[in-house]
Amino acid sequence: MDKVIFKFNSITYAIKAKNLAERLGAETRMMKNPNPQKGEGCGYSLTVFGDAEKVKNSFDMGKIKYTGYDAVK
Repeated sequence: MDKVIFKFNSITYAIKAKNLAERLGAETRMMKNPNPQKGEGCGYSLTVFGDAEKVKNSFDMGKIKYTGYDAVK
């Protein structure tokens, strides 16, 4: 996975995830989802460029809650 979009239901988790991903050397881009689905809260997304698998594993181990993710080619 070289580019993954993670979805978060709060800006707090999105910022924590952004900080962790950048500490791991990944480039990131965070944005508010224009039309969050029911249950997605405020609806923020974080696009991770680079070793997204390593970042995802770190989110899982660090218990950073995301509501979903999509690998993009």
